[in-house]
Amino acid sequence: MILSASCCHRICWLSRRTATIAAALPKKSRKDIISLDRSEGKEKQSRRNGNSRGDGGNEGYKRPIGSFSMLIIPVVTFGLGCWQTYRLKWKLDLIEKLRERLNEPAVDFPLDDLSQLQNMEYRRVRVTGEFLHDREFPIAPRGRFDPGHAERTTASMLSNDNLSSHGAHIVTPFRLLNSDLVIMINRGWVPISRISPNSRQDSQVKGIVTFEAVVRKSETRPQFMGANIPEKGTWFYKDFDQMARQYGTAPIYLEAVYESTIPGGPIGGQSNVTVRNDHLQYLITWFSLSAVTLAMWFLRFRK
Repeated sequence: MILSASCCHRICWLSRRTATIAAALPKKSRKDIISLDRSEGKEKQSRRNGNSRGDGGNEGYKRPIGSFSMLIIPVVTFGLGCWQTYRLKWKLDLIEKLRERLNEPAVDFPLDDLSQLQNMEYRRVRVTGEFLHDREFPIAPRGRFDPGHAERTTASMLSNDNLSSHGAHIVTPFRLLNSDLVIMINRGWVPISRISPNSRQDSQVKGIVTFEAVVRKSETRPQFMGANIPEKGTWFYKDFDQMARQYGTAPIYLEAVYESTIPGGPIGGQSNVTVRNDHLQYLITWFSLSAVTLAMWFLRFRK
């Protein structure tokens, strides 16, 4: 195509005008334009690099969310430690309450309303009736519980069967006065040599007697303890229902107090407040886990 003379003249005029305007711009403005172009180029390059890694350029937002989510572990374990602290205090208060109950004055056995016994564990009651010695049986092995025994024998190096901690508890059915109800009485502890009733005939009380005893509840079988063998008279733990069926009694079990002890017979007062209390171990475990996981989080994300 052949351009006319007027068109060529117009193009030449525009070229000269553009050159004149560019020359008139300050040097600083020209540098800013160049710097802006370079910045835009770097930003585009950065976006391309981010896309090639597959992170979409959102790495700066994902890291805080991921790191703070890992704080859930120390927070939760700290909360569990606080809960176990509360449970420990509650359990210690319960144990103290039960120990105080052991020292409260005795009340009459609730013969007319046996359901009251459910809320009377470790409470002293007064019973009257007679022992059925022909049905007695031992629970073994059992150690002797006597808080004052160690103090009385500290100065002595003598060791005899009567002071041994290895023995059994003697349980004897007991028929309540003016009633057909037969309950079980743990008369106390005897050493191994006196488990047989023939070895303590003088202590086998006959006739109507009145004494105080402590209400107890049945046990569940401990994890590593053998099973009872009722037909052989072998009892490792107190299962009141099993005992009641085997010896024809009600599933009611009392432990005679120390004052009921007869010379040569079972030693009463074997009621020890035994309430499972593992809350201190749990408390230490949870707080330790909280501290360790928090330290791990700090070392990992402190930057």
